[in-house]
Amino acid sequence: MGSSGANQACGSRRMNENREADGNQKGAHMNRDFPEKLDRKVIYESDWISLYADRVRMPGGEIIESYHRLHYPHESVCVVICNDRDEILLIRSKRYTTGRIEWEIPAGRVEEGESPAEAARRECFEETGCVVGELTFLCTQNPSNGMSDLVVHNFLGMVRRETENFDENEVHGKQWIKRETVLEMLRKNEIFCGASMLALMYAIQFHMPENSR
Repeated sequence: MGSSGANQACGSRRMNENREADGNQKGAHMNRDFPEKLDRKVIYESDWISLYADRVRMPGGEIIESYHRLHYPHESVCVVICNDRDEILLIRSKRYTTGRIEWEIPAGRVEEGESPAEAARRECFEETGCVVGELTFLCTQNPSNGMSDLVVHNFLGMVRRETENFDENEVHGKQWIKRETVLEMLRKNEIFCGASMLALMYAIQFHMPENSR
């Protein structure tokens, strides 16, 4: 499995705590065909997530008094882990927000000083006990660009070594599942996590080794 594109993708998308305050608005001030932030009310701020109520002028002149926006100071990663038996490792995550145990792939945020690739390797080991080899960059996504600036980098990695150690506070269990079965789970909507769904489809459709199909 090649790693072409992984270094470029990781290096070019570093965390930028000021990106939501600067980049988009520079273009907005120069282009009246784009919504323009006029003012901001801070409702909540933390190192994990912030909520703002912006006063925004729309291109047609309409003023929205409270355009609610979620800001994520850190980018995130998801990793599809596969093996040489044409299997994919899925975890059962304990999701407090949905009140369910969900089928997912390892994921988490990029910590200060980490590259997305480094964060991907760390999350793999923390959540599954797996050490992966070279990482293949799959895609970058913004899961909910109508209300948040969250950025998620998706990777594919071949397992090199596996232990039984994983974070039992977050993960209920893990299971190696055949590629065809994972596709069937996607078709039947048995996987609800949007980031996991996209990464799995990208990996299976475009990047998994030809000789395992």
